[in-house]
Amino acid sequence: MLLTNTGWLVSTIMALVFVILYPLVLAIVVHRRLQVSWRYFGYGALIFLLFQLVTRVPLVLWLQNVLGPQLKASVALSLVWIIVLALTAGLTEEIGRYLGYRWFMKREEKTWNKAVMYGLGHGGFESMALVGGLLLVTVINVLYLSNTGLEALPAAQREVVAQQFAAINAAPFWTPLVAAWERVWTVPFHIGASVLVLQVFQRQRFFWLWLAVLLHTAVDIVGPVLNLWLGSNLTVTLLSEGWVTLAGLFGIWLIWRFRRVETPASVPADESVPPATLSLDATEASQLEQGE
Repeated sequence: MLLTNTGWLVSTIMALVFVILYPLVLAIVVHRRLQVSWRYFGYGALIFLLFQLVTRVPLVLWLQNVLGPQLKASVALSLVWIIVLALTAGLTEEIGRYLGYRWFMKREEKTWNKAVMYGLGHGGFESMALVGGLLLVTVINVLYLSNTGLEALPAAQREVVAQQFAAINAAPFWTPLVAAWERVWTVPFHIGASVLVLQVFQRQRFFWLWLAVLLHTAVDIVGPVLNLWLGSNLTVTLLSEGWVTLAGLFGIWLIWRFRRVETPASVPADESVPPATLSLDATEASQLEQGE
């Protein structure tokens, strides 16, 4: 039995369930509270699929495989690579978000409610498909190899896998829950970024798109730089997650900072909203305008 840290396995399964259910629960709440269609969740998911999983991720993996020996031999080149990864993530995701508004919403009114669900689809699909998928593969591989032994692997891989199991067995049982904690704050950041890119259309300035790219790059770059500088250890992991937490809190602030009181004309025709709610929204909007 290669795996002796059963607490680690339980925590990994808990993290797997959380990263899949968390965005779905949030989407149900947003759908009911904001009366916004599920199709905007689908738009966000499709943009992440096209601009990350289909386009950027395969290219990054190919380049990393090609440059592997050079990256291991040069700290400076590794730093440049980290910058490239963070910048391309910011560019592809935020420009993709902008194009999603243009392609899918076209001439329809682009509102705060739609932006929230759109960002939730983007960050939610990343949580479910990318993070959840990696955790699922990890659980399957660990269970399979733990039961069959290293003999099922080619001789060249056995030492590496044995070292990986040794690291798992020595790790605190709660370490996989870090992935769940990260999703708690990454999803709100994605929503905040979608609201920020929405300002390109509402305020007619591309400044907001480039600001979203800059913020996304800053969020992605800190963890890998700390890892390169201080090495891979528990302290660096906690510092990196602390940075992600701050980014998520900032995302929540962006969501509320750019919140709009939606008038009845802003509600999509396919949404069913009680008349009393529409009347209240219109009154609130009028009061806000008078207060300005």
